[in-house]
Amino acid sequence: MVEKYDKIIQFVTEEMKCDNSGHGLMHALRVTDNACRIAEAEGGNMHIIITAALMHDCADHKLFHDIDTQLNKIRAFLENCAYQQTDIAHILYIIQNISYNKGRNAELSTLEAMIVRDADRLDALGAIGIIRTIEYGTSKGRPFYSSADLMDENTTLSHFYDKLFKLKKLIHTETARKMAEERDKFMHTFVEQFYKEIGVSEFMTSRSIQD
Repeated sequence: MVEKYDKIIQFVTEEMKCDNSGHGLMHALRVTDNACRIAEAEGGNMHIIITAALMHDCADHKLFHDIDTQLNKIRAFLENCAYQQTDIAHILYIIQNISYNKGRNAELSTLEAMIVRDADRLDALGAIGIIRTIEYGTSKGRPFYSSADLMDENTTLSHFYDKLFKLKKLIHTETARKMAEERDKFMHTFVEQFYKEIGVSEFMTSRSIQD
């Protein structure tokens, strides 16, 4: 379905070309695929959903210092692609409001925004989520864990508890909740296996199941 959006894909490729944190084009394409699957069941304006899903990280505060400049660049690009002003406003609203850092479950005013947020969160779960979490931690120079303190908040392992294990409960749509179930279980299994392999399975496995 994204073949019709080649210009947007080229824009995203250029904007995210320096990313090594798991937020590049491949992530955008997976989020778009997730969003389309959700929208097929839940409804919504597919044109808005696909565009916002492809571009959702192009003004992310974790990746860009000057957010206003990025938003203006996105607006100008969409205008050049002959998007209607109402659609541009909706797309920019989604881009600005789906981030986890905007509030774990901040209220969203449109179904399209909920679908894109769910699609993005799904890509933070499961096998892909594990890979992206490690990629992001590595890009920030964080160790995966600290043998001196397994509760160290400055490790990638901590991110599973700070964010990832909470995501399943923050999904908006029923379709996405079903998609999240298997991915969430896989992440818990991964962490539990990790604890077994470093010899702390009894205490830490209990923690991972409870969180």
